[in-house]
Amino acid sequence: MRTKFLALCLVLATSIVACKKSEVATDTSTSELPVDTVYTSPQSRNLNLIYFVPNDLDTLPAYERRLSELMLWTQNYMKEEMLRNGYPNKTFGMFADLAINRVKIITIRGTKPKSGYAYSGGAGNVQAEINAYFTANPTEKTSEHTLVILPRYEFKPDGTPSGGPFYGLGKWCFALDYEGMDIKNLGKSDIEGNRFSVWFGGLVHELGHGLNLPHNCQKVSENSTLGMALMWAGNGTLGKSKTFLTAADCAILNVNQIFNSDSKAYYGAVNARVTKIHADYSASKAAIVLSGRFTSNTKVNSVVYYNDPNVNNEGVGVNKDYNAVTWESKAIGTDSFYVEMPIADFKYKDGSPYELRLKLVHENGTVSENSYAYQFVNALPVLDFSTKAEISKAGWTIAAFSSQESAAAATRVIDNDLSTGWHSQWSVAPVASYPHFITVDIGAQKILDGFTILNGDRRAVKNVDILTSIDGINFSLATNLQIPKLGSIQAFAFQGPLTFRYFKILAKSSWDGEQFAQFAEIGLYKN
Repeated sequence: MRTKFLALCLVLATSIVACKKSEVATDTSTSELPVDTVYTSPQSRNLNLIYFVPNDLDTLPAYERRLSELMLWTQNYMKEEMLRNGYPNKTFGMFADLAINRVKIITIRGTKPKSGYAYSGGAGNVQAEINAYFTANPTEKTSEHTLVILPRYEFKPDGTPSGGPFYGLGKWCFALDYEGMDIKNLGKSDIEGNRFSVWFGGLVHELGHGLNLPHNCQKVSENSTLGMALMWAGNGTLGKSKTFLTAADCAILNVNQIFNSDSKAYYGAVNARVTKIHADYSASKAAIVLSGRFTSNTKVNSVVYYNDPNVNNEGVGVNKDYNAVTWESKAIGTDSFYVEMPIADFKYKDGSPYELRLKLVHENGTVSENSYAYQFVNALPVLDFSTKAEISKAGWTIAAFSSQESAAAATRVIDNDLSTGWHSQWSVAPVASYPHFITVDIGAQKILDGFTILNGDRRAVKNVDILTSIDGINFSLATNLQIPKLGSIQAFAFQGPLTFRYFKILAKSSWDGEQFAQFAEIGLYKN
Protein backbone atom coordinates (compact mmCIF):
# COMPACT_ATOMS: atom_id res chain seq x y z
CA MET A 1 0.00 0.00 0.00
CA ARG A 2 1.41 3.35 -0.99
CA THR A 3 2.13 5.55 1.98
CA LYS A 4 1.15 9.18 1.51
CA PHE A 5 3.10 12.08 2.87
CA LEU A 6 1.44 13.77 5.83
CA ALA A 7 2.87 17.02 7.09
CA LEU A 8 3.29 16.71 10.81
CA CYS A 9 1.36 19.32 12.81
CA LEU A 10 2.65 19.51 16.36
CA VAL A 11 0.77 21.23 19.13
CA LEU A 12 3.48 23.48 20.49
CA ALA A 13 2.34 23.57 24.07
CA THR A 14 5.85 24.20 25.33
CA SER A 15 7.85 25.72 22.50
CA ILE A 16 11.60 25.77 22.48
CA VAL A 17 12.93 28.40 20.12
CA ALA A 18 16.02 27.51 18.12
CA CYS A 19 18.53 29.78 16.50
CA LYS A 20 17.63 31.64 13.35
CA LYS A 21 18.99 30.17 10.17
CA SER A 22 21.67 32.82 9.89
CA GLU A 23 23.03 31.91 13.31
CA VAL A 24 24.04 28.31 12.64
CA ALA A 25 26.89 26.87 10.61
CA THR A 26 24.97 26.77 7.37
CA ASP A 27 26.06 27.38 3.81
CA THR A 28 23.97 30.54 3.51
CA SER A 29 25.14 31.15 -0.03
CA THR A 30 23.12 28.17 -1.28
CA SER A 31 20.29 28.11 1.28
CA GLU A 32 16.83 28.71 -0.13
CA LEU A 33 15.41 29.60 3.29
CA PRO A 34 14.55 33.09 4.49
CA VAL A 35 16.98 34.46 7.08
CA ASP A 36 14.18 34.92 9.62
CA THR A 37 13.27 31.23 9.66
CA VAL A 38 12.58 30.22 13.27
CA TYR A 39 12.62 26.62 14.40
CA THR A 40 10.67 25.39 17.40
CA SER A 41 10.02 22.12 19.16
CA PRO A 42 7.73 21.11 22.01
CA GLN A 43 10.57 19.05 23.45
CA SER A 44 13.70 20.16 25.28
CA ARG A 45 15.84 17.46 23.65
CA ASN A 46 15.80 16.93 19.93
CA LEU A 47 17.54 15.03 17.18
CA ASN A 48 20.81 16.66 16.16
CA LEU A 49 20.47 16.74 12.36
CA ILE A 50 23.78 17.38 10.59
CA TYR A 51 24.53 17.78 6.88
CA PHE A 52 28.27 17.13 6.66
CA VAL A 53 30.08 18.15 3.45
CA PRO A 54 33.66 17.09 2.62
CA ASN A 55 35.78 20.02 1.43
CA ASP A 56 35.99 18.73 -2.15
CA LEU A 57 32.20 18.50 -2.50
CA ASP A 58 29.27 20.89 -2.25
CA THR A 59 25.76 20.66 -0.91
CA LEU A 60 23.35 19.00 -3.32
CA PRO A 61 20.51 21.02 -4.90
CA ALA A 62 17.46 21.66 -2.72
CA TYR A 63 18.81 19.48 0.09
CA GLU A 64 17.09 21.55 2.77
CA ARG A 65 13.65 21.13 1.19
CA ARG A 66 14.13 17.48 0.25
CA LEU A 67 15.51 16.32 3.57
CA SER A 68 13.09 18.46 5.57
CA GLU A 69 10.09 16.88 3.90
CA LEU A 70 11.49 13.40 4.38
CA MET A 71 12.37 13.96 8.04
CA LEU A 72 8.89 15.33 8.77
CA TRP A 73 7.43 12.26 7.08
CA THR A 74 9.68 10.04 9.20
CA GLN A 75 8.69 11.85 12.38
CA ASN A 76 5.03 11.24 11.58
CA TYR A 77 5.66 7.64 10.52
CA MET A 78 7.20 6.88 13.91
CA LYS A 79 4.39 8.72 15.66
CA GLU A 80 1.81 6.51 13.93
CA GLU A 81 3.75 3.34 14.72
CA MET A 82 4.08 4.35 18.37
CA LEU A 83 0.33 5.00 18.51
CA ARG A 84 -0.43 1.60 16.95
CA ASN A 85 1.61 0.01 19.74
CA GLY A 86 -0.16 1.90 22.50
CA TYR A 87 2.04 4.97 22.95
CA PRO A 88 0.02 8.04 21.85
CA ASN A 89 1.68 11.32 20.90
CA LYS A 90 5.17 9.87 20.99
CA THR A 91 7.83 10.54 18.37
CA PHE A 92 11.33 11.96 18.25
CA GLY A 93 11.84 15.66 18.91
CA MET A 94 13.10 17.77 16.02
CA PHE A 95 13.34 21.52 15.48
CA ALA A 96 11.03 22.62 12.66
CA ASP A 97 9.35 25.62 11.10
CA LEU A 98 6.05 24.04 10.13
CA ALA A 99 4.81 27.18 8.41
CA ILE A 100 7.25 26.43 5.59
CA ASN A 101 7.72 22.68 6.16
CA ARG A 102 11.39 22.91 7.03
CA VAL A 103 13.46 21.32 9.78
CA LYS A 104 16.64 22.59 11.32
CA ILE A 105 19.65 21.18 9.50
CA ILE A 106 23.09 22.17 10.73
CA THR A 107 25.39 22.21 7.72
CA ILE A 108 29.05 21.66 8.54
CA ARG A 109 31.83 21.77 5.97
CA GLY A 110 34.58 19.29 6.74
CA THR A 111 38.27 20.04 6.76
CA LYS A 112 39.17 16.97 4.68
CA PRO A 113 38.28 15.70 1.20
CA LYS A 114 35.84 12.82 0.84
CA SER A 115 38.73 10.33 1.04
CA GLY A 116 39.11 11.39 4.67
CA TYR A 117 35.52 10.34 5.39
CA ALA A 118 35.46 6.94 3.71
CA TYR A 119 32.75 4.38 4.35
CA SER A 120 35.22 2.24 6.26
CA GLY A 121 36.94 4.12 9.05
CA GLY A 122 35.76 7.59 8.11
CA ALA A 123 33.01 7.97 10.69
CA GLY A 124 35.48 8.84 13.44
CA ASN A 125 36.77 11.84 11.50
CA VAL A 126 33.22 13.04 10.92
CA GLN A 127 32.35 12.65 14.59
CA ALA A 128 35.48 14.49 15.69
CA GLU A 129 34.65 17.55 13.62
CA ILE A 130 31.00 17.57 14.64
CA ASN A 131 31.99 17.26 18.29
CA ALA A 132 34.38 20.18 17.83
CA TYR A 133 31.48 22.18 16.41
CA PHE A 134 29.29 21.26 19.39
CA THR A 135 32.09 22.27 21.77
CA ALA A 136 32.26 25.68 20.10
CA ASN A 137 28.46 25.94 19.91
CA PRO A 138 27.17 24.03 22.97
CA THR A 139 23.55 25.18 22.61
CA GLU A 140 23.35 23.46 19.23
CA LYS A 141 23.55 19.99 20.74
CA THR A 142 20.29 19.28 22.54
CA SER A 143 20.42 15.49 22.94
CA GLU A 144 22.63 12.42 22.76
CA HIS A 145 21.22 11.38 19.37
CA THR A 146 22.79 12.59 16.13
CA LEU A 147 21.88 11.84 12.51
CA VAL A 148 24.64 12.73 10.03
CA ILE A 149 23.76 12.94 6.33
CA LEU A 150 26.55 13.25 3.78
CA PRO A 151 26.10 14.12 0.09
CA ARG A 152 26.82 11.25 -2.26
CA TYR A 153 30.41 11.07 -3.42
CA GLU A 154 29.73 9.70 -6.88
CA PHE A 155 27.40 7.63 -9.05
CA LYS A 156 28.23 4.12 -10.19
CA PRO A 157 27.77 3.26 -13.88
CA ASP A 158 24.28 1.91 -13.21
CA GLY A 159 23.21 5.17 -11.58
CA THR A 160 23.53 3.96 -7.99
CA PRO A 161 24.91 6.63 -5.65
CA SER A 162 27.74 5.80 -3.29
CA GLY A 163 29.57 7.65 -0.59
CA GLY A 164 30.78 7.77 2.98
CA PRO A 165 29.67 6.22 6.27
CA PHE A 166 26.18 4.67 6.22
CA TYR A 167 25.52 2.82 9.49
CA GLY A 168 24.77 3.26 13.16
CA LEU A 169 27.43 3.80 15.82
CA GLY A 170 25.85 3.90 19.23
CA LYS A 171 23.64 6.96 19.39
CA TRP A 172 25.11 8.28 16.14
CA CYS A 173 23.90 7.23 12.72
CA PHE A 174 25.04 8.07 9.20
CA ALA A 175 23.16 8.19 5.90
CA LEU A 176 23.57 9.36 2.31
CA ASP A 177 21.91 12.16 0.34
CA TYR A 178 21.62 12.16 -3.44
CA GLU A 179 19.57 14.11 -5.94
CA GLY A 180 16.79 11.53 -6.02
CA MET A 181 16.33 11.61 -2.24
CA ASP A 182 13.01 13.35 -2.73
CA ILE A 183 9.57 12.67 -1.35
CA LYS A 184 8.17 12.72 -4.88
CA ASN A 185 9.75 9.27 -5.29
CA LEU A 186 8.03 7.81 -2.23
CA GLY A 187 5.96 4.78 -3.20
CA LYS A 188 7.12 4.57 -6.79
CA SER A 189 8.04 1.15 -8.14
CA ASP A 190 10.08 2.25 -11.15
CA ILE A 191 13.89 2.29 -11.17
CA GLU A 192 14.10 5.65 -9.43
CA GLY A 193 11.43 4.69 -6.90
CA ASN A 194 13.13 1.40 -6.06
CA ARG A 195 16.45 3.16 -5.64
CA PHE A 196 14.85 5.78 -3.43
CA SER A 197 13.23 3.13 -1.24
CA VAL A 198 16.60 1.53 -0.59
CA TRP A 199 18.37 4.77 0.33
CA PHE A 200 15.56 6.46 2.20
CA GLY A 201 14.57 3.21 3.89
CA GLY A 202 18.23 2.83 4.78
CA LEU A 203 18.30 6.30 6.31
CA VAL A 204 15.29 5.54 8.51
CA HIS A 205 16.70 2.11 9.39
CA GLU A 206 20.01 3.66 10.49
CA LEU A 207 18.11 6.35 12.37
CA GLY A 208 16.49 3.47 14.26
CA HIS A 209 19.93 2.28 15.29
CA GLY A 210 20.82 5.82 16.36
CA LEU A 211 17.69 5.74 18.52
CA ASN A 212 18.89 2.59 20.35
CA LEU A 213 17.12 -0.05 18.22
CA PRO A 214 18.84 -3.35 17.39
CA HIS A 215 17.87 -5.47 14.40
CA ASN A 216 14.78 -7.67 14.58
CA CYS A 217 12.26 -9.12 12.16
CA GLN A 218 8.54 -9.66 11.92
CA LYS A 219 6.77 -12.70 13.33
CA VAL A 220 5.45 -15.18 10.77
CA SER A 221 1.88 -14.01 11.45
CA GLU A 222 2.85 -10.38 10.90
CA ASN A 223 4.01 -10.90 7.33
CA SER A 224 0.49 -10.65 5.95
CA THR A 225 -0.86 -8.10 8.44
CA LEU A 226 1.98 -5.66 9.06
CA GLY A 227 4.53 -6.45 6.36
CA MET A 228 8.23 -5.89 6.79
CA ALA A 229 9.92 -4.87 10.04
CA LEU A 230 11.87 -1.65 9.54
CA MET A 231 14.79 -2.97 11.56
CA TRP A 232 15.04 -6.07 9.37
CA ALA A 233 14.83 -5.28 5.65
CA GLY A 234 12.60 -2.21 5.75
CA ASN A 235 15.17 -0.35 3.68
CA GLY A 236 13.73 -2.14 0.65
CA THR A 237 10.05 -1.63 1.42
CA LEU A 238 9.56 1.68 3.25
CA GLY A 239 7.11 3.83 1.31
CA LYS A 240 6.30 1.06 -1.19
CA SER A 241 4.65 -1.59 0.96
CA LYS A 242 3.76 -2.17 4.61
CA THR A 243 6.75 -1.47 6.84
CA PHE A 244 6.44 -1.27 10.61
CA LEU A 245 8.10 -0.95 13.99
CA THR A 246 7.80 -4.03 16.17
CA ALA A 247 6.37 -3.95 19.68
CA ALA A 248 9.91 -4.42 20.99
CA ASP A 249 11.09 -1.41 18.95
CA CYS A 250 8.35 0.79 20.35
CA ALA A 251 8.93 -0.29 23.94
CA ILE A 252 12.55 0.86 23.61
CA LEU A 253 11.61 4.11 21.84
CA ASN A 254 9.03 4.84 24.54
CA VAL A 255 11.86 5.50 27.00
CA ASN A 256 14.15 7.20 24.49
CA GLN A 257 15.52 10.58 25.53
CA ILE A 258 14.15 12.47 22.51
CA PHE A 259 10.75 10.73 22.58
CA ASN A 260 9.99 12.35 25.93
CA SER A 261 9.51 15.94 27.02
CA ASP A 262 10.53 15.56 30.67
CA SER A 263 13.77 16.88 32.09
CA LYS A 264 15.07 13.81 33.90
CA ALA A 265 18.46 12.29 33.21
CA TYR A 266 18.61 9.49 30.64
CA TYR A 267 20.97 6.59 29.96
CA GLY A 268 22.49 6.37 33.41
CA ALA A 269 23.98 3.13 34.68
CA VAL A 270 21.58 0.65 36.23
CA ASN A 271 22.13 -2.32 38.49
CA ALA A 272 19.72 -4.96 37.24
CA ARG A 273 19.66 -8.70 36.69
CA VAL A 274 17.19 -11.51 36.13
CA THR A 275 17.25 -13.53 39.36
CA LYS A 276 14.83 -16.31 38.43
CA ILE A 277 13.56 -17.58 35.11
CA HIS A 278 11.27 -20.46 34.23
CA ALA A 279 11.15 -21.58 30.62
CA ASP A 280 8.78 -24.23 29.35
CA TYR A 281 7.07 -25.35 26.17
CA SER A 282 3.30 -25.55 26.61
CA ALA A 283 1.82 -28.09 24.21
CA SER A 284 -1.70 -26.85 24.93
CA LYS A 285 -0.73 -23.30 24.00
CA ALA A 286 1.82 -24.37 21.37
CA ALA A 287 4.03 -21.67 22.81
CA ILE A 288 7.21 -21.01 24.71
CA VAL A 289 6.15 -19.70 28.11
CA LEU A 290 8.64 -17.60 30.05
CA SER A 291 8.21 -16.19 33.53
CA GLY A 292 10.53 -14.93 36.18
CA ARG A 293 11.76 -12.23 38.48
CA PHE A 294 14.35 -9.50 38.32
CA THR A 295 15.97 -6.96 40.57
CA SER A 296 16.70 -3.41 39.48
CA ASN A 297 17.56 -0.11 41.08
CA THR A 298 15.79 1.67 38.20
CA LYS A 299 12.14 1.08 37.29
CA VAL A 300 11.55 -1.43 34.49
CA ASN A 301 8.73 -0.45 32.13
CA SER A 302 8.84 -3.34 29.66
CA VAL A 303 10.61 -6.60 29.03
CA VAL A 304 11.52 -7.45 25.43
CA TYR A 305 12.54 -10.86 24.13
CA TYR A 306 14.84 -11.29 21.11
CA ASN A 307 14.97 -14.87 19.77
CA ASP A 308 18.02 -14.88 17.51
CA PRO A 309 18.57 -18.07 15.47
CA ASN A 310 22.05 -19.11 14.43
CA VAL A 311 21.02 -20.27 10.96
CA ASN A 312 23.73 -22.06 8.99
CA ASN A 313 26.25 -20.99 11.64
CA GLU A 314 25.79 -17.33 10.74
CA GLY A 315 26.43 -16.40 14.34
CA VAL A 316 24.47 -14.22 16.72
CA GLY A 317 24.80 -10.65 17.91
CA VAL A 318 25.31 -7.35 16.10
CA ASN A 319 24.81 -7.54 12.30
CA LYS A 320 23.93 -11.23 12.61
CA ASP A 321 20.63 -10.57 14.35
CA TYR A 322 18.43 -9.40 11.47
CA ASN A 323 16.32 -12.55 11.78
CA ALA A 324 15.70 -12.24 15.54
CA VAL A 325 11.96 -12.54 16.20
CA THR A 326 10.72 -10.50 19.14
CA TRP A 327 8.01 -10.16 21.76
CA GLU A 328 7.30 -7.52 24.40
CA SER A 329 5.54 -7.63 27.75
CA LYS A 330 4.98 -5.07 30.47
CA ALA A 331 6.71 -5.52 33.78
CA ILE A 332 4.44 -7.11 36.37
CA GLY A 333 4.67 -5.00 39.49
CA THR A 334 8.23 -4.04 40.26
CA ASP A 335 10.03 -7.34 39.80
CA SER A 336 8.30 -9.90 37.53
CA PHE A 337 7.63 -10.81 33.90
CA TYR A 338 5.55 -13.27 31.87
CA VAL A 339 5.24 -13.88 28.15
CA GLU A 340 3.87 -16.50 25.75
CA MET A 341 5.62 -16.88 22.38
CA PRO A 342 3.69 -19.14 19.94
CA ILE A 343 6.09 -21.31 17.98
CA ALA A 344 4.00 -20.81 14.84
CA ASP A 345 5.54 -17.33 14.76
CA PHE A 346 9.09 -18.73 14.52
CA LYS A 347 10.36 -19.10 10.98
CA TYR A 348 13.34 -21.31 11.84
CA LYS A 349 12.60 -24.57 13.66
CA ASP A 350 15.11 -26.78 11.88
CA GLY A 351 17.51 -27.48 14.73
CA SER A 352 19.33 -24.16 14.57
CA PRO A 353 20.53 -23.02 18.00
CA TYR A 354 18.92 -19.88 19.38
CA GLU A 355 20.10 -17.13 21.68
CA LEU A 356 17.31 -15.59 23.72
CA ARG A 357 18.23 -12.05 24.71
CA LEU A 358 15.87 -10.99 27.47
CA LYS A 359 16.12 -7.22 27.88
CA LEU A 360 14.86 -5.09 30.75
CA VAL A 361 13.75 -1.70 29.40
CA HIS A 362 14.30 0.86 32.14
CA GLU A 363 12.43 4.14 32.45
CA ASN A 364 15.69 6.11 32.02
CA GLY A 365 16.22 4.64 28.53
CA THR A 366 18.89 2.17 29.57
CA VAL A 367 18.34 -1.41 28.42
CA SER A 368 19.99 -4.24 30.40
CA GLU A 369 20.36 -7.68 28.90
CA ASN A 370 20.41 -11.32 29.95
CA SER A 371 21.07 -14.11 27.44
CA TYR A 372 20.05 -17.77 27.34
CA ALA A 373 20.76 -20.57 24.87
CA TYR A 374 18.22 -23.08 23.53
CA GLN A 375 17.36 -24.88 20.32
CA PHE A 376 14.57 -26.52 18.35
CA VAL A 377 14.61 -30.30 17.99
CA ASN A 378 12.02 -31.94 15.73
CA ALA A 379 10.38 -28.51 15.36
CA LEU A 380 9.86 -28.16 19.12
CA PRO A 381 11.88 -25.96 21.50
CA VAL A 382 14.19 -27.58 24.02
CA LEU A 383 14.48 -25.18 26.95
CA ASP A 384 16.92 -26.13 29.68
CA PHE A 385 17.89 -22.77 31.13
CA SER A 386 15.34 -22.48 33.94
CA THR A 387 16.82 -21.29 37.23
CA LYS A 388 17.93 -24.08 39.54
CA ALA A 389 17.47 -24.02 43.30
CA GLU A 390 21.09 -23.70 44.39
CA ILE A 391 22.21 -25.07 47.75
CA SER A 392 23.46 -22.64 50.37
CA LYS A 393 27.07 -21.52 50.17
CA ALA A 394 27.34 -21.06 53.94
CA GLY A 395 30.58 -22.61 55.10
CA TRP A 396 32.12 -22.77 51.61
CA THR A 397 35.79 -21.85 51.30
CA ILE A 398 38.35 -21.63 48.51
CA ALA A 399 40.69 -24.59 48.85
CA ALA A 400 43.06 -23.65 46.01
CA PHE A 401 43.43 -21.50 42.93
CA SER A 402 45.92 -21.10 40.09
CA SER A 403 46.17 -17.30 40.35
CA GLN A 404 44.10 -14.26 41.15
CA GLU A 405 44.02 -10.51 41.03
CA SER A 406 43.93 -8.92 44.49
CA ALA A 407 40.93 -6.83 43.44
CA ALA A 408 39.22 -9.88 41.91
CA ALA A 409 40.04 -12.67 44.32
CA ALA A 410 38.87 -16.27 43.98
CA THR A 411 36.64 -15.88 47.06
CA ARG A 412 34.39 -13.63 45.00
CA VAL A 413 33.01 -16.54 42.99
CA ILE A 414 31.22 -17.85 46.11
CA ASP A 415 30.15 -14.55 47.72
CA ASN A 416 26.58 -14.58 46.33
CA ASP A 417 27.23 -11.21 44.71
CA LEU A 418 26.72 -11.37 40.96
CA SER A 419 28.39 -8.00 40.46
CA THR A 420 31.78 -9.28 41.68
CA GLY A 421 34.00 -12.07 40.41
CA TRP A 422 37.43 -13.65 39.98
CA HIS A 423 40.06 -12.67 37.41
CA SER A 424 43.31 -14.48 36.69
CA GLN A 425 46.54 -12.63 37.50
CA TRP A 426 47.49 -10.04 34.91
CA SER A 427 48.73 -6.87 36.63
CA VAL A 428 51.87 -8.46 38.13
CA ALA A 429 54.40 -10.45 36.12
CA PRO A 430 54.35 -13.22 35.23
CA VAL A 431 50.88 -12.97 33.70
CA ALA A 432 48.99 -16.20 34.34
CA SER A 433 48.04 -18.25 31.29
CA TYR A 434 45.72 -21.16 30.61
CA PRO A 435 44.85 -23.52 32.17
CA HIS A 436 43.34 -21.71 35.18
CA PHE A 437 41.51 -23.34 38.08
CA ILE A 438 39.64 -22.72 41.31
CA THR A 439 38.91 -25.46 43.86
CA VAL A 440 36.05 -25.05 46.34
CA ASP A 441 35.52 -26.88 49.63
CA ILE A 442 31.77 -27.00 50.35
CA GLY A 443 32.39 -28.12 53.96
CA ALA A 444 30.79 -31.58 53.91
CA GLN A 445 29.99 -34.40 51.55
CA LYS A 446 26.76 -33.88 49.62
CA ILE A 447 24.91 -35.65 46.82
CA LEU A 448 24.38 -33.10 44.04
CA ASP A 449 23.09 -33.04 40.47
CA GLY A 450 24.85 -30.15 38.76
CA PHE A 451 26.56 -26.80 38.96
CA THR A 452 25.86 -23.20 37.90
CA ILE A 453 28.10 -20.47 36.58
CA LEU A 454 27.85 -16.82 35.64
CA ASN A 455 30.50 -16.40 32.95
CA GLY A 456 32.45 -13.19 32.50
CA ASP A 457 31.24 -10.32 30.34
CA ARG A 458 34.87 -10.03 29.20
CA ARG A 459 37.61 -12.65 29.25
CA ALA A 460 34.88 -15.27 29.38
CA VAL A 461 36.04 -18.86 29.80
CA LYS A 462 35.10 -21.32 27.04
CA ASN A 463 36.16 -24.96 27.47
CA VAL A 464 36.19 -26.22 31.06
CA ASP A 465 36.48 -29.46 33.03
CA ILE A 466 34.54 -29.96 36.25
CA LEU A 467 36.23 -32.31 38.68
CA THR A 468 35.04 -33.59 42.08
CA SER A 469 36.74 -35.12 45.11
CA ILE A 470 35.96 -36.59 48.52
CA ASP A 471 39.32 -35.74 50.12
CA GLY A 472 40.55 -32.71 48.15
CA ILE A 473 43.51 -34.71 46.82
CA ASN A 474 42.15 -37.27 44.39
CA PHE A 475 39.85 -35.75 41.78
CA SER A 476 37.61 -37.40 39.17
CA LEU A 477 36.28 -35.81 36.00
CA ALA A 478 32.57 -35.08 36.36
CA THR A 479 32.04 -33.43 32.99
CA ASN A 480 33.73 -31.31 30.36
CA LEU A 481 31.78 -28.49 28.79
CA GLN A 482 31.81 -25.47 26.56
CA ILE A 483 30.39 -22.57 28.57
CA PRO A 484 28.49 -20.15 26.31
CA LYS A 485 29.39 -16.48 26.59
CA LEU A 486 26.05 -15.29 27.94
CA GLY A 487 25.19 -12.63 30.49
CA SER A 488 23.11 -14.96 32.64
CA ILE A 489 23.52 -17.74 35.18
CA GLN A 490 23.74 -21.07 33.36
CA ALA A 491 23.08 -24.50 34.84
CA PHE A 492 24.81 -27.73 33.77
CA ALA A 493 23.77 -31.17 34.95
CA PHE A 494 26.19 -33.93 35.83
CA GLN A 495 25.60 -37.24 34.05
CA GLY A 496 24.02 -38.43 37.28
CA PRO A 497 24.01 -37.55 41.00
CA LEU A 498 27.54 -37.25 42.41
CA THR A 499 28.80 -37.42 45.99
CA PHE A 500 31.68 -35.08 46.83
CA ARG A 501 33.01 -32.40 49.15
CA TYR A 502 35.43 -30.60 46.82
CA PHE A 503 34.88 -29.46 43.28
CA LYS A 504 37.29 -27.85 40.85
CA ILE A 505 36.54 -25.80 37.76
CA LEU A 506 39.47 -26.09 35.35
CA ALA A 507 39.32 -23.51 32.54
CA LYS A 508 41.25 -24.57 29.43
CA SER A 509 40.47 -21.83 26.89
CA SER A 510 38.79 -18.47 26.41
CA TRP A 511 36.27 -17.05 23.95
CA ASP A 512 38.49 -14.13 23.00
CA GLY A 513 41.64 -16.19 22.48
CA GLU A 514 43.53 -14.33 25.21
CA GLN A 515 45.29 -15.90 28.19
CA PHE A 516 43.20 -14.00 30.72
CA ALA A 517 40.12 -15.52 32.36
CA GLN A 518 37.30 -14.44 34.60
CA PHE A 519 33.87 -15.48 35.80
CA ALA A 520 31.56 -14.02 38.38
CA GLU A 521 29.91 -16.79 40.42
CA ILE A 522 29.66 -20.58 40.69
CA GLY A 523 27.16 -22.72 42.57
CA LEU A 524 25.73 -26.24 42.98
CA TYR A 525 22.22 -27.61 42.91
CA LYS A 526 20.18 -30.69 43.78
CA ASN A 527 17.06 -31.52 41.78
